[in-house]
This record gives sequence, structure tokens and C-alpha cells, in this order.
Amino acid sequence: MSRQSPLPSNSGQGIIEFALILLLIAIVVLAILLILGDDLRAFVFDLLNTWFPQ
Repeated sequence: MSRQSPLPSNSGQGIIEFALILLLIAIVVLAILLILGDDLRAFVFDLLNTWFPQ
């Protein structure tokens, strides 16, 4: 009798799904930064000037 491998043939599917989810999150974050880039930069600049005045 032959023994079957303990891992199913689709064992890499979870890794691929995880990579696709990370890619989707990266695309969404990039889109948000492109849309809100100037406003976000001004907000961070004002926040840093409030915390660390010159």
C-alpha cells in the first residue's frame, strides 16, 4: 500500500490568498494616500509643529 502525502495538493493556496489580501490592502492604502496626500501632509506638518515647536 502506498501512503499519501500528509499535505494536500493545494497547500500553497493559503499563502497565495494571504499575499493577495496584502496586495489589496497596499493598493487601498496607496489610493487613499494619492487622494488625501496634500491634506494628510499638512495635517502631519501641523501636528509635528504643535508637538515640537521651533
